[in-house]
Amino acid sequence: MHAFDLLTSPLQSGPGAAPRQRQLIQRLKQAILAGRLPAGDRLPASRSLSEDLGVSRNTVLIAYEQLAAEGYVVADRQGTRVAAVSTHSTAAAEAAAAPPCAHRTARRLDRIAPTRHAIDRSLPLTPGTPALDRFPLPAWRRSQDRALRLPASATLDYGDPAGEPALRQAIAQHLRISRGVRCDASRIIVTEGAQGALDLCVQLLTNPGDHAWLEEPGYRGAKSAFAGGDLCVSTLRVDADGAAIAPGLWDSHPPRLIQITPSHQYPTGAVLSVARRLDLLERARRAGAWIIEDDYDSEFRHQGTPIAAMQGQVPDAPVLYVGTFSKTMFPALRLGFVVLPQSLATSAASAVQEMLRGGHRLEQLAMAD
Repeated sequence: MHAFDLLTSPLQSGPGAAPRQRQLIQRLKQAILAGRLPAGDRLPASRSLSEDLGVSRNTVLIAYEQLAAEGYVVADRQGTRVAAVSTHSTAAAEAAAAPPCAHRTARRLDRIAPTRHAIDRSLPLTPGTPALDRFPLPAWRRSQDRALRLPASATLDYGDPAGEPALRQAIAQHLRISRGVRCDASRIIVTEGAQGALDLCVQLLTNPGDHAWLEEPGYRGAKSAFAGGDLCVSTLRVDADGAAIAPGLWDSHPPRLIQITPSHQYPTGAVLSVARRLDLLERARRAGAWIIEDDYDSEFRHQGTPIAAMQGQVPDAPVLYVGTFSKTMFPALRLGFVVLPQSLATSAASAVQEMLRGGHRLEQLAMAD
């Protein structure tokens, strides 16, 4: 289409047609990018073009203003000219017509093997899913209603990057009583589920190439978190007493992070024996390693009382305690948390404030309630 025809041919009208202003903007953009309106060409005066197209002058003025705001044209006292955006118009047009080039992804993605399979979630005993039909929705709605009655500044603005103070306080109290965790609210960070907590541990404590250990079989989310951090992963065999560390592994592959599920190993259900717990705590302390204690479903023990958390077994344990509400509440809530050791909570406080943004405030306040 020649430039004259381009600017004077009627715009579409009738049912289903896009607004004329949008049609004109798109027509001019495409012509400029394709080089049919070369850089420096003067566009018709708004009054003249509106008469040729049979549209209001305001339609043309708004189209010109939008094009100027996006850098397609330049307006001055002499009129509106095409900006120098199509110097290589032929190459640009050829590139637009060519199939998209294949951009390479990060090499670490090759180490994240797909493990998710199609699951019929209507079936009973679906892995990782609680009995959603038994969830007390009326009680949850009342908690949400109470959160919604709070002032907008307390619910709609950015919150504390570490999480709502009320929820962190409630979590700390719950963990001290039910799990024997040594903590206070200042050491707790609310995350996007347990996965967010694992990712945060990797960000705070490792550099690419560091060694990390995890259980095999084990939680796929931990595998992806470690792969995302470019860590060199060694696996720990699991037997009836939980994770078993092979002889010599401390010397051959000294870890920076060790991820375990000691109270209820995922997926075998084994409990890490007290002898292995105490040995792991002592060896990790001497090696300068950090233990991630993933206590993903500690509340569900059908005989006896819940098994005490490993984090609270010795003072100042080098343990980051991770928990989630996906099992006690519902998976879509996406609320988890991590309890940091006091030394790490202090040294990483400023970094956490920069790395995270406070959100999901209504859900957090309802959860605290």
